Amino acid sequence: MNRKHVAWIASQSSPGQPGANDVPVLLTTKITPPRRGRGVLPRPRLEQFAEHLTERRLAILEAPPGFGKTTLATIWAERLVAQGHAVAWLSLDAEDDSAHRLLYYLSAAINRVCSSVGKQVLALGDGVSAYSAQALASLLIAELERHPQPITLIFDDYHCIDDAVLVEALRFLVQRAPEQVHLVFIGRKDLPEAILEHFYADERLEIDGALLRFQPEETRDLLRKGGLQPELGGDLCVIQEAADGWIAALRAYLLTTNTSGGRHLPRSISNLFDDILAQLSDSTRRTLCALGLLEKFSPALLHTLFGDEAAEDLLQLLRRRQLFLNVLDEHDGWFGLHPLFRDHLRSACLRQDEVAARQFLLQAARWFAERELWFDAIQLGMDSGDVEQLREWIQDCATTLIEQGDFNTLVALEKRWKLQSSDNPLPLKVTRAWAMGRALEHGPAMRLAEELEAEIAQHEHSEEVVAMHWEVQAIKTMLWALDDRFGLAAPLADACLASGHCTPWATNVLRNVVCGTHIRACRWDRLYALPPTQGVAQGNRGYFLHDCYRKSLYALAEFYQGRIVQGMATLDGVLEQAHELFACDLRRPNPVLTALPKGFGAVGHYLRGEHSEAESLLVESMSYIKSGSFIECIAFTHMVQVRLLAHQGRFAQARRVLDDLESLALAREWPRLQARALLERVRLHLLERKPREANVCSSMLQQLASLDWPDQSIDREYFALLSRLWLALDVERCEPALLDQAVALLQRMKEREIWLYYVELGSVTGLLLSRERGMSESVELLGSVLTLTAESGVVTLLSDLPTPDACGLFARHCPVALQLQAAELLGIDAQESAGDCSEALLALTVKERQVVQLVAEGKSNKQIARDLNVTPETIKSHMKNIFAKLKVDNRAQAAVMLQQHATI
Repeated sequence: MNRKHVAWIASQSSPGQPGANDVPVLLTTKITPPRRGRGVLPRPRLEQFAEHLTERRLAILEAPPGFGKTTLATIWAERLVAQGHAVAWLSLDAEDDSAHRLLYYLSAAINRVCSSVGKQVLALGDGVSAYSAQALASLLIAELERHPQPITLIFDDYHCIDDAVLVEALRFLVQRAPEQVHLVFIGRKDLPEAILEHFYADERLEIDGALLRFQPEETRDLLRKGGLQPELGGDLCVIQEAADGWIAALRAYLLTTNTSGGRHLPRSISNLFDDILAQLSDSTRRTLCALGLLEKFSPALLHTLFGDEAAEDLLQLLRRRQLFLNVLDEHDGWFGLHPLFRDHLRSACLRQDEVAARQFLLQAARWFAERELWFDAIQLGMDSGDVEQLREWIQDCATTLIEQGDFNTLVALEKRWKLQSSDNPLPLKVTRAWAMGRALEHGPAMRLAEELEAEIAQHEHSEEVVAMHWEVQAIKTMLWALDDRFGLAAPLADACLASGHCTPWATNVLRNVVCGTHIRACRWDRLYALPPTQGVAQGNRGYFLHDCYRKSLYALAEFYQGRIVQGMATLDGVLEQAHELFACDLRRPNPVLTALPKGFGAVGHYLRGEHSEAESLLVESMSYIKSGSFIECIAFTHMVQVRLLAHQGRFAQARRVLDDLESLALAREWPRLQARALLERVRLHLLERKPREANVCSSMLQQLASLDWPDQSIDREYFALLSRLWLALDVERCEPALLDQAVALLQRMKEREIWLYYVELGSVTGLLLSRERGMSESVELLGSVLTLTAESGVVTLLSDLPTPDACGLFARHCPVALQLQAAELLGIDAQESAGDCSEALLALTVKERQVVQLVAEGKSNKQIARDLNVTPETIKSHMKNIFAKLKVDNRAQAAVMLQQHATI
C-alpha cells in the first residue's frame, strides 16, 4: 500500500531571488499541506464533485475572493487521496513571474507526492533557465507517462500570474499530459482560452460563485455551528439576503458583535473591497463606484450611461476579475453586483460627489421610464430626489402599475414618499388606495376609500363616475377580506360583481374574495365552479398576482380536505408558472407574492413529516409572509415554525415567535390569529410541563371563541375545544360533556369534509374516549382517523400531540390492530416501543432517577443541586447522560416519560 501525501507551495517569495531566471529556494513552508480551519461546515452538494474529478481531465473553480474555493479544493484533495490518487498542490503568487520558475515549483510539488516524477527538472538546478518551457514540460510529461498512478495537479490562485506566463508554462503540459493526469485550477478570473481550447465541454468541470454561494439552509447550519440560533425566516433571512451567500461575509458576521443582520458591513469585508478598488485606475474606480448606485443593469443601459467603449471595458473588467458580478437572468442580459459590494461602492460614490451621483441616478431612471419599466424608474427617481419628475411618472403610469401587478413599486412609493391626496386626480388616489391595502395599511386605506366615496358622490352621474364608485367598493371588499371580516366582504363582493362595472383587475380581486368565502363556509363545489382568473391565459403577467392568490387558496382548500399531495402539486405549478413568466427578463415576481405558495408548501411538507424541506421553504418565505399574505398563510406557517423549533428543543425561540404572532394579531384585530397563537402556547406549555400556564391560555381561548366576529370560520371554536382536550390528556379524568362536545364538532367537520382538523381533533378525542369509556367507544373513531392519516399523509398531526410519547398513548388506548397501524404511521415498532421506554428508564442510575423526579416537580438545576447536595455542574452532567439514555431533547420530555412509566 502506497503512502499518499499532499504537497503545497504556499504564496511566499524568497528573499534574495530578484531574477526570474534564478532557481527558487524551496522553503519548507511552501511545501507544507494546508490545514483546513476549524468549524468548516460540511457541504455534501459540493464535496461530491470530487467523484467527478476522476472522470474529467480539467476542473475550474472560479469565483471572487472569500467564496471558499481553496477550502473546497482541500476537501476534494483529501477524498482523492483516500481513493488512491496522488495530489500535488501549487499555490501561485505574483513572484512566480516566469514560466521557468512556475514549472520548477510544479516539479517540486509533484516530486513530493511522486518521487519518480519531477527529478529531471529539479536536477537541472541553475541550468533550468537555459531550457525552453516546452522542453521542461516535456521532461515532466515523460516522467508522468511512466507513473501509472492517477495524479491530480491543483493550481491555486492562478489569477496572480500574467496570462502570457501561464500560457507559456502550462499550455504544452496541459495539452500533452497523459490521461491519468487531472488538473484543477482555482482563481478569480477566466482561465486563458489557450489552455482550455484543447478540452471538449464534457472533459471540463466548471464551478463558479453561483454554485459556491451558501444556500439558506447552509447559512442556517453555519450560524448554528458558530453559536447563533437564528429564527426560521427571521434574522436568518436578513443575513442571507445581505451576505448573498458569500462565505467571507457570513463568517465576518459571526465574528462581529452585531449579529442582527441588516447591512452592517464588517470591517474585514470593507478592507477587502478597498484593496480590490486600490488595484484599479482612478477612472475605472470612479466608473465602478457609479455602477454601485444601480441594483441592476444591462449592457444597453451601460452604453447609455458610460458610452460604448467604456461600457464594454467595464463589463469585461467585471467578468475577467470576478468583481462580485451576479447574472440575473438566463440570457446574460441583466446583471447586478453583490449587495455588500454595491453598498460599499454606493457609499464611496456619494462621498465623492453627491450631486453628480443624483444626476446619474436620474439619467438611469429616465432610461427605465422610456422603456416603461416603471418599478426601476420610480425607485431610481426616488433616490435621485427629483420630486417633480417622479410625480409626472407616477401620474402617467399609475393605472399601468396596477395592471402589471407592480405592487412592490406602489408599496415602496407609499412607504418612502407620501402623496398628498388633495392635489392628485381621482385615478391616482384610487391607485394609492390599492397600494395601501396591499401594504396592509388597512386603516388608512379604508379612510381613503371612504374619502373617495364622498368625493365621487359630488361628481355628476356618468359612466366613468359609476365605474369609479364600484372600483372603490372593490377596494373596500379587499380590505374587509384582508381584515378577516368575510361576513362583511362576501355580500359586497357579490354586489360589485353583479354591477357589471368592474375592471378585469377588480373582478379578479372580487372573485378571490368569493373564493376565500367559500373555503370558510366549506362550499367546495361552489369553490371549484368559480371562473378562472382573467388575463392569465392571454399572457398578462400582471394578473399572475391574482392567479397566485387563487391557486394558493385552492391549495389551502385541498389541505383542509386532507388532499395534501394534490395541494402541493398546485403550489408547485404556481412556482413553475412564476419561473416561466418572469425568468426571461428582469421583471421578477414580488417575493411577497411567491411567499404564499412557498409558505403553504412548507406547511404541506411539515404535515407529511418532511421537516427539513419545510424548514428550507420557511427560510425563503417567512420574512415576507407578514407583509402580503392572508390570515391562513400567516397562521399555518407560524404554527409550522413554532413546532419545528419545539422539535429542536428551542422553546425560548418558539415563545418569541408566538409573541410576535400575538402582537401582529392584536395590531390587525384578528382574533382568529390570536386564537392560533394561544393554541400553540398551550401545546408548548404542556410539552414543558407547565399545566398552570397552559390552563390560563386555554381559558383565554374560550373567551375568544365566544366573540361575535364576522369571520365565517369554526377555527376559534375548534382551537378552544382542542386546547381543553390536550389539557385533559394530562389529568386522570375529564368532563363527560367535553367529550360529547368533541364528538358533535367532529360530526360537523365530517359533514363539511374538513378532514385536516378532523384528524387532529379525532386523534385526541379517540384516545380520551378509550381512556374514559373503553376501547369499544373509540375504535371506530380512531380507525377512521388512522385511515385518513394514511390516505392524506398528515402523519405529523399524530406525533404532534403535546406529549413526548404519542405512540405510547396509542399503545395503551387502542386495540392491537390499531396500535400496529399507528406505530407504522409514526415510524415506530409498536411491540418494542413500550419496552424501549421502560428499559431506558431502568438504565438510569439511582441519582439520575432522582434528578428526573425533581425535574418533573419543576425545579431548576440550582434547586436540584441544593436538594441533592451537589454542584450545578454535576447536575448538568447528569442531565446530559439522562437525555442520551432516554433519547429525549429536553427536560420536559424526560419528565413526561418518567411520569408515564411511574409504575416501573
